[in-house]
Amino acid sequence: MNRPTGSGQGVGEPSEAARPPVPGQMLAGHRALVSGIGPGMGRDIALGLAAQGADIALLARSDRWVPSVAEEVRALGREALEIQGSVTSEEDCRAVAARLEQDFGGSLDILVNSAFHAGEHVRFEDADLSRWRRPLEVNYLGTLQLTQALLPLLRAASDRTGDARVVMVNTMSVQHIEAGAGSYAASKAALGAVTKTLAVELGEYGIRVNSVHPGYIWGDSVKIYFEWQAADRGPEVDWEDIYAERAQETALGYLPHSSEIAGSVVFLASPLARCVTGVAIPVNAGHWMPPSA
Repeated sequence: MNRPTGSGQGVGEPSEAARPPVPGQMLAGHRALVSGIGPGMGRDIALGLAAQGADIALLARSDRWVPSVAEEVRALGREALEIQGSVTSEEDCRAVAARLEQDFGGSLDILVNSAFHAGEHVRFEDADLSRWRRPLEVNYLGTLQLTQALLPLLRAASDRTGDARVVMVNTMSVQHIEAGAGSYAASKAALGAVTKTLAVELGEYGIRVNSVHPGYIWGDSVKIYFEWQAADRGPEVDWEDIYAERAQETALGYLPHSSEIAGSVVFLASPLARCVTGVAIPVNAGHWMPPSA
């Protein structure tokens, strides 16, 4: 695992980035790790947590996006640690824990598991099942491997404050089933089941475990997907038509941006959700709703 330089300070040493928290910030004095840092969801979650006063460790397989997101975090007055590694590597996960032990004072208040693999969009009868292993390795086993490696730091935070939080970024695809999405949906469904198990088992340590389930996340990648769908249907259809069709399927009539979905993650990571654990929140503008209790 490569270890890029972050703030460079040791435990207890002053840093320009480690400024006093702004009064009223819900996460002032807290430290979080967000995996899967990229230009969309990972970035927006990191900035949402930082805006509420948290210092952020930014984890990604490559350093393509991490430096720019780190600068945005620092511009908000918070500390940013840049870490490169894969959740599928046990060695990398141990190295992440060691880095946080060194630079985050031996505890971690918030873990957001946002790293994911989209799988292949192919029907089961045509699938090479060996290629279904990769989304399982990332979305399920990798997420659990990172969580397990960081568990001692989460327990230390809970021992200190009485509350630590794990938030899984899951997907509506586990409830709203689509043909061809089996490799992705299966891996995320497994994660959804074990999230509740972790909520039960880790609750005794004061660690809350919850998940958010986005549907379509509006941004460049979804626009490109809609453009591809429109082209497949013929010249009389454009991407705005596809967007309108999908938006009409939601209760609110639009597709949320990743920055909006990040707000629900911040809520689950905040004291406002102090008594909430084991829940799966649909964050899809009402595209899918759970059945009534």
